[in-house]
Parts: sequence; C-alpha cells; structure tokens
Amino acid sequence: MLILLMIAITILAQLQVLRLDFNPLWIGGFAAWSAALLLFADTPRILKLQVSLILLAGIGLIVYARAQQAAIDPDLLISSSTGLMTMIASVGFLRLVMIPDTQLNEDLPVGRKAFMQTLLGLNISSSVINISAPILISDRIHRKRPLQRFSAQTFTRVFCGVSSWSPFFGAMAVVLTYVSDASLGWIIVAGFPFMLVGLIGVYLEARLRYPAEVESFVGYPTHLGALKVPAILILTVVLLSQWLADTSILVLIAISALLVTMLVLALRHGIVESGKRLRDYVLGGLPRIVNELCLFLAAGVLAAGISALILHGVFANPFAQFDSVSAAEVLAVMLLCAFCGIHPIIMISSITPMILTLNPDPNLLAATFLFAWHLGTCSNPLSGTNLVFQGRYGIPGWKIAFWNWPYAIAMLIIGSLWLQVVAQVFPAH
Repeated sequence: MLILLMIAITILAQLQVLRLDFNPLWIGGFAAWSAALLLFADTPRILKLQVSLILLAGIGLIVYARAQQAAIDPDLLISSSTGLMTMIASVGFLRLVMIPDTQLNEDLPVGRKAFMQTLLGLNISSSVINISAPILISDRIHRKRPLQRFSAQTFTRVFCGVSSWSPFFGAMAVVLTYVSDASLGWIIVAGFPFMLVGLIGVYLEARLRYPAEVESFVGYPTHLGALKVPAILILTVVLLSQWLADTSILVLIAISALLVTMLVLALRHGIVESGKRLRDYVLGGLPRIVNELCLFLAAGVLAAGISALILHGVFANPFAQFDSVSAAEVLAVMLLCAFCGIHPIIMISSITPMILTLNPDPNLLAATFLFAWHLGTCSNPLSGTNLVFQGRYGIPGWKIAFWNWPYAIAMLIIGSLWLQVVAQVFPAH
C-alpha cells in the first residue's frame, strides 16, 4: 500500500491537485523509503550488498560535503526518485492486460517461423511491460523445453535491447530523471535504430551459428492483437502530453499505464472482476519492484553527495567537455564497468552531476546512457535481468553475461559510430 501511496501522491502533486505548505513529493518519497525498508529483507543477497555499498558511499560523500560547508539538496535525498519509481510501478500494472488469458494455454509453435515470432513478440511486449515479458514468455517455453544457452542469450539480448528506446522502460525513466532536458521524441528516434540493428544481429547470428537450434526452437505465439495495448498506450501518452503540457513525461506515462490497464480490464472482465485483479496486484505484484526501489533510492543518495561536492567546487570535474567522442568513451567505460558487475544506474548517478556542469547536449548524453544500459545489463553478471534468469531457470548469471560479451563488444563499436551520427543529426541546440 505504501507503493500505491507513492504513486497517488506523485501523480496528484504533478497535476497540482495537492496544495501544501511543503513539497508534497516528500510524502511520496517517505512512502517509497518506508516500503524499501520494509521489503529490503526480501531482496537477493547480492542486491543487499550492492545497495548497502551505494548507500555507504553516498552517506560518506554527504558527510564529507557537509564538513566542507556544502549544502545538501533535501529533495534529492527524499523525493528525487518518486517520478521514476511511479512510472516503473504503474507500468507494471500493464502485465494484467498485455497478454490475454486466451493466449496463456495456446499451443506453442516450433521452428524458424516460431523463432522470428518469439523475437518480435518479446521485443514488442518488453517495450511495454519490461521484465514481465521475458518471464511470461520464458516460463511458457521452459515448461515445454528447459531453457539452454541459445534461448537464454537470445532472450536477454533482445530484452535489454528494448531499453535503447522504449519510453516505458526503467532505463528511460532513469535517464529522464537525471537528464531532464532531453527530448523524449529525439531519444526514441535515436535509440530505435540501435535496438533494431541489435535485433537483426541476434536473428542473423542465430541463423548462421545455431541453425539446428533455430529449426527445433520452441517459440511463443505472437498475434497482431498483441499490438493493440501498446498502440492504445502510446496514443494515450500523446493525447495526455497535449492536454497536460506542463506535466512530467514520467508521470504522463504512469497515468496512461493506469488508465489503459483499468479500461482494458473493465472491457474484458467487468468492473467487479477488474477490481479484484487490481487489488490482488497491489497486494502481491507491486511489492515485487522492491529490487528497483532499493537500487534507485540508494542511487539518489549517491547522486546527492556527488552533486553537492561538484556544485560547491570540493571535487574537480574530470570531464573537460562532452562531445560525440566523449560520448563513445563514456559508453566504453560504462560497458567495462558492467563487465565488472557495476550496474548502469550507479554509473549514471555518478557521472551525470559532473557532465551536466559542462552544458552538454542532453539528447546525446541521454542516448549514451540508454545505449550503455542496453549493453551493460545483458553483459553484467549481477544485473537484474541475468539474476532473474539464474533464479528462475537455473542458468548462472555470470555464464549468461559471458555469453553476451561478444554481442556487447560488437554493439559497442556500432553504438560508438552511431553516437557520432546522433550528435550531428539529433542536436539539442
């Protein structure tokens, strides 16, 4: 219920419905922190370690900043992640309507056509319901035939590739939180081709290197009907953005996700059954975002410490400028850190305060971070994606990461070249 309170307060505050003597987002922030503290015991051990280290580093920087008479922004500490978490939590509701009940027991197709259908279905559904999509699809396939290397590396690459462009992905929420001046439209146009190149690469490699696996592949049925919910959702976001022009895009996406979920549920199941499903999801589904909740809140603390030190001149900025060459260098460094198990959110929260002092092109910076998220999450042995596959299907996360390293390195070269184009074709100024 605390997460639901965070969602409600954040949306009402953005719509300027709440008139209080203090920032109403603080209520949402305290609700998020309270939920994280209550649910922290349920997180995986490796996440506990990551979050604890980030918090210790952030608190240490804050204490040092205060000792140097640097001011700490309380909004960064308490409520900087409320918009981000509200969007992620609200998009999670779409899991209730993205795949109709009639498809859950449908016979699974086999062969080359099934492989293509599964890639497209995974790509489309992941762009809306995030990690729920590969879980739903992989669970069905795993019951028929246990997932092996070919399926695991294929699914993780395709799923992570969606983060390059999808406005409903957690990566986009993070980037728009830290690089608020970036244009969502430009980022999507810049990121979609990068995702498409990766998707085509996955398909071609499969046909060339794993022909036997492709011919015997047990896939997931994908229908044109699967496009209905994403299309309605995108249309809703566009319409709301015209009506509520001053509202954060993160909150617009959150409102759209909730409205579309309730509408589709009501049309499919009626008011009473819809209410029951929504209640069950609030009680059982919302708490499952605890991993993201803890990680992003901790990253906010780290960012608050770094920002205070940079803005008050306590730390020297290691960046002299941020252009297309610097963007490629940042992408390479972030991928190397991902190989070592460092999550992209840690790098984004650490690097952004430094780069923003240089008045960079926000579109180029945002694209760089999204590309790094795409490549970093599939090749990071400690990423949530790989840990999910490890926990559910018994495939060690480090193995999946290692299998994806060649893909990540090849896409790093392509991404670095594409960033040179992005800097010229999609400039912010």
